[in-house]
Amino acid sequence: MINLNLILIFFIIFNFILVLNFSKIKFFHLIMDKPDKLRKFHSKPTPLAGGQIIFLNIFLYFIFLNLSENLFKVETIFQDLNSLNYFFTICLIIFCLGYLDDKYNLRANFKFLILSITIFLLLVIDYNLLINDIKFSFIDRNFILDRTDFIFTIFCFLVFINAFNMFDGINLQSSTYSLFIFFCMMFFFSDSFFIKILIISLISFSYLNYKNMAFLGDSGSLLLAFIISYFFIRLYNFNNIEFADEIVLYMLVPGLDLTRLFIYRILKKKNPLSSDRQHFHHLLISKYPLNKTLFIMIALISFPIILNYYNINNLYAILITVIIYFVLIIDLYKNR
Repeated sequence: MINLNLILIFFIIFNFILVLNFSKIKFFHLIMDKPDKLRKFHSKPTPLAGGQIIFLNIFLYFIFLNLSENLFKVETIFQDLNSLNYFFTICLIIFCLGYLDDKYNLRANFKFLILSITIFLLLVIDYNLLINDIKFSFIDRNFILDRTDFIFTIFCFLVFINAFNMFDGINLQSSTYSLFIFFCMMFFFSDSFFIKILIISLISFSYLNYKNMAFLGDSGSLLLAFIISYFFIRLYNFNNIEFADEIVLYMLVPGLDLTRLFIYRILKKKNPLSSDRQHFHHLLISKYPLNKTLFIMIALISFPIILNYYNINNLYAILITVIIYFVLIIDLYKNR
């Protein structure tokens, strides 16, 4: 039987070597993010290499899983080899879409269309991802979706992917948020070995991001958002997560920011998918240094999960977090 510890050591060493030699590997420097002093204020052109780092780790793990039946048996996320292959294919498509966006700055509507078609195809070939019912911890009723399950599942994927993509804007924010989610998944819901590989790759990228040597890019943000959505839906459908509101707790802050920005842009007669500097993290970073901004962000994200851990009603946890979010938003706008 294949030794899981040896595989884990392999990925740790692989990522360590990758980080040490990052500046020498031309593959990671193909797309450079140049400062424009309008939305991008970093001091020098920086590689958009986060997606490549994460996808490279996923690709290697995909090879390991296909070569070792014993390793696949202990992997809890995927039901069978077909679901693994479907997952990897969609990861490849979404990574390529993000890569092309990093390189050519694709139109937001076009990206949304391609993402919609991609998720649609995934649900056609893997019906186990369809959300058939919704259970809430604070309502004694099971809502059966019936004929709307397809549309609702696509909606869930697209909302979080777009929320996460908008959430990515300052160093360490997306990687820290993703690490927080994957650690929670690992400790509370699943002992998936794949999650450990993702954590290793994210720690590697986070170090480079902290040193201003690499940014996540759309190839990374779209890919991570899809993976997180995919994992949450699988864990929910196979009863690792009992209630839908447990997932809402983890996605609440990016979802709130997405909703607020959509309403704000529509009122301003702008495309709701367009870019600006009105995101929560932009407002925070204009008032506080990076470390304090990250602390506030992660504290707010973790707050409802902590309340859930102490058996506080999830509806109360959501409402309190929403109130705190908008109090902070109002305060940040007052002090601009």
